[in-house]
Amino acid sequence: MIFCKIALRSRHRRETVYEQRPQVHAGMDNCKEALRNMAGERWSSRSLGSRLGHEIFYLLIRRVGPWAAYVLLYPVVFWNTLKILASRGFYPYLGRRFPGAGPGRKVFYALRLNLAFGKVLVDRAVLGLTGRTELQAPPEAGETLAGLLAEGRGLVILSAHVGAWQTGLAWLLGEAPVSIVGLRQEVDLDRHYFEHDLKAAAPKVIDAADPGLAMAVAASALLNGEIVVFMADRVRPGEALTVRAGFLGADISLSGGPFFLAARLGSPLAVVLTWRLGPGRVAGRIFRIIKEPPGDRDARPLAEAFTAALADFVSEQPFQFFNFHDLWSD
Repeated sequence: MIFCKIALRSRHRRETVYEQRPQVHAGMDNCKEALRNMAGERWSSRSLGSRLGHEIFYLLIRRVGPWAAYVLLYPVVFWNTLKILASRGFYPYLGRRFPGAGPGRKVFYALRLNLAFGKVLVDRAVLGLTGRTELQAPPEAGETLAGLLAEGRGLVILSAHVGAWQTGLAWLLGEAPVSIVGLRQEVDLDRHYFEHDLKAAAPKVIDAADPGLAMAVAASALLNGEIVVFMADRVRPGEALTVRAGFLGADISLSGGPFFLAARLGSPLAVVLTWRLGPGRVAGRIFRIIKEPPGDRDARPLAEAFTAALADFVSEQPFQFFNFHDLWSD
């Protein structure tokens, strides 16, 4: 592993390009709706915390330092975890990852999982507000990605809501033009690192509000030899193109777009997952490289390779899996 610093400062004004804008509804629902979303009744990008709560954390980072935000995180995580457990019980993931754990141990695991998630979000804000983080990655990772891009079919990066998924993927900037397929809603209050005031390098965001249009834009980017990043572990509202694959003992539904695009275009897929090492410190590696010739093929084998990589990740980092939706109930 090598140690490198990512400095995302730029002399030019930061510009984040959204290919599409979703229609959003004015107004904010209450916290009970956020808890229902985390309980798996339906998926939304809604943030659990309030706008004021987020701004307090940002203010602490700017005026006092990141350490103050980490200290405040502990009581906030404790309170929110109790509310979540009272609302819906234990996370489905914990029951599958730790099938033999009793109720007391599951409460401890839920606290640990939420604390890890909170630290990742603070790290992301620190990157956005200060412009620096530290990444450890295998020295050959950059050469491997460059080699895949040189094949001329673009590159599909498959990631998931695990570890430091946004902070860690910042290291892709500079390899080639990067687009991220994602959904942003008015109710999503926590900012991406490139949405803070810092004039930082930023990826292009392909808005997934219209899944069909998003796939067309992603296909165009791949045909131009660019990198397109998908969070393949989450099926978004209105997304009809899905694929099933096994994960932790049962099938789950995955976003089918990246797998069907790669199958049709012959674009290589790289499963890139990152995890948090400590304050502002991230590690990452390429867990799988999946290459198939173009054609009309079954996308399930590609999806199975992705979930196998995801299973390897949670075996190594069991408390850095942050997809709180009940994947197995779909």
